[in-house]
Order: sequence, then C-alpha cells, then structure tokens
Amino acid sequence: MYRRRKIKPYKVSRGSFEEQKLKEDKKTETQRALLFILPVLMLAVLAVGIFFGYKSYEKAAREEKTILSESAATEPVATDPMLLSVVNPAYPLDASYVPALTEFQGVRLSPVLTESLEQMMSDAKAAGCPLKVAEGYISFKEQKERYDSAVKEYLKKSKMTLVKAESQVKLTTPRGGESEQQTGLLVRFDDEEKGPFVKGKACKWLQRNAIKYGFIQRYPSQENVGGLAYSPNLYRYVGVENAYNIRAYNMTFDEYAAYMAAQ
Repeated sequence: MYRRRKIKPYKVSRGSFEEQKLKEDKKTETQRALLFILPVLMLAVLAVGIFFGYKSYEKAAREEKTILSESAATEPVATDPMLLSVVNPAYPLDASYVPALTEFQGVRLSPVLTESLEQMMSDAKAAGCPLKVAEGYISFKEQKERYDSAVKEYLKKSKMTLVKAESQVKLTTPRGGESEQQTGLLVRFDDEEKGPFVKGKACKWLQRNAIKYGFIQRYPSQENVGGLAYSPNLYRYVGVENAYNIRAYNMTFDEYAAYMAAQ
C-alpha cells in the first residue's frame, strides 16, 4: 500500500530573515549615501574649477587694471597731425605724398617712431617674445602695383567679375593712396616662432604692451573702418599719450581720430 510521504513544513529562521533585512537596509543606505555624495562631489569639483578660473581671471584683470591705471585717460592735447591721420578709401593720400623716412632694420619708417620701436623690440626680446619688422613704408606706386597684381591673380583663380574680385582684394590689399603704410607710421611685424603670428607669444605680448611705447593694433577686429580685414601683426604708431587714451576711452583709432579732430 502506498504511503504518503510526510513533508516537513519549511521553517524560516528568524536570524536569517533579520540578516537579510539588515543587508537590504544597508544596501538602501549605501544607495542613498551615494545619491547624496555624488552631487556633493560634483559641486565640489565645479567649485574648485570656478575658484581656479576666477583666480586666473582675477590675475588677468589685475594686470589689465595695472596697465589702465598707468594709462588713465588724460585730456587730449595738440600733437603732430600725422600721428592721427586716417588713411582709407574715404581719406586717401595723394600720390605725391612722401613722409620723412629713415632706415630701420632694412625697412623705411618715419623717424618719429624708431626710438620707441627699438625700445619695444628690445623689451619684447627680453620677455622671450622677439619681434621682427617685416614691412614699413610703402610708396603710392608700389601699393598700386601690389593691388593691381593681387586683382589679376584673384581673377585667374576665380570666376568672379572684376568688381567682385576688387572688393575681395581690398580686404587685405588697399589701393594706391589708401594704405597707411604710405605714412611711414604703420609697421608689419613677424616673430621668430613657427606658425601663424596670431598664435605666437609675440602677438599676445604686443596686444598687452604695445601702448606703453605708443603703438596700437591698427585693425583689431573683423569689421574695420575702410573695409580692411583683421590684421594681428599691423601696428600703428600714434604716440604714447594717444595710445593710452585710445585704450582708456575704449575707442577705435578711427573714432579717436574723429574725436580729436572735433576738439
């Protein structure tokens, strides 16, 4: 006769149940702790980043404040009119205009700037940012030849009309009489580093220090009066006082020249 097998009832150990519950509670607490700690850690990392970013900004701001405090705007005074002469399509120079010139490191420049230029280049070299003067004075005739040549070259490489080609060329190569290099007061720099000038140490050094020697970056933005493109290595000599005032007044050279003309 078949006998039914007795099945013993399963007994849950109270100790095992409590251990399991403790493990689950501990896991839950760990998860809650992580949910709390992770945002705190993220905030801490963000705070550290902001702190060091602010310190870097504060240092740059102090340096800029030092320069501006040294260059606090002064009342404009009468000066050599050529220092503030604007040259562009609206205000061209006559073909017969030739300024007083002197030789400086293989290029011709106005003698009014050579002493300041020499000191600036010496200080830049001492700061580990050596400069080289690539160009200075360019005559009306030479500038006209450069412009005409650039237009012909542009027409060869593109299918543009003459009018469109000229409008493009004028962004970088002015016509005869429309270049400030004819004044002998505009200098084109190079440095001894390889690669684009704008990425070199000399470029950054000039941007911060040029005004101390009476120079300003002539075409600092993509939209310059006269249509010329941004040129990081073209610096115009305007005299120390004018250079300081241009920065302190936060004006472009063209705006400052017009302001001074109205005095």
